[in-house]
Amino acid sequence: MSGDLSHIKTCLDLQEQDVVEAVATRETTRTLLSHLSEVSAPNTGVAKVILVFARLATRACDWLDGDLAIELRADGDATTIEVSTDLGGGLRERVFAPLSFKAPLAEFTRAVDRVPHMIAPLSVQPKGARALLLAASQAVRLTSIPPAPIEISADSLFVRPSPAAVPREANDDLDSGWED
Repeated sequence: MSGDLSHIKTCLDLQEQDVVEAVATRETTRTLLSHLSEVSAPNTGVAKVILVFARLATRACDWLDGDLAIELRADGDATTIEVSTDLGGGLRERVFAPLSFKAPLAEFTRAVDRVPHMIAPLSVQPKGARALLLAASQAVRLTSIPPAPIEISADSLFVRPSPAAVPREANDDLDSGWED
């Protein structure tokens, strides 16, 4: 990961490439999540942070062990997210320090309800009105392939030139037949 996250001014600016690069190591993931926490604000796409956690729940993240649990808790007008792994035998390991996002839990739950396929392979386990648990067992994590990157080829893009970019003679041809 390049480490430069200046292009992410709101959580909505998060791109798939940012997520792919970040989950390579614990440190780069923590850096991205901390930055998203800092720029978070209500109604600015804060729920997009769940895409980072969904990628952690796949084979793309080989530095985590055990079952993955992401707990989202309402904390006034903010949401606190704690990420941990269950190593078995009652042993849990916190992956990152708790992160606070400046948006209500309702924004996260609304996103999960609207596009549940976007958080796969995480499963949703409601924990009451003030908390939500997203989880993936180690078996699911080890067998889930991250989604293939989707990119539109430049050959497939069509950009219609603005009228100012078209020579006046061409505009005259376009305008003929449209007169009263």
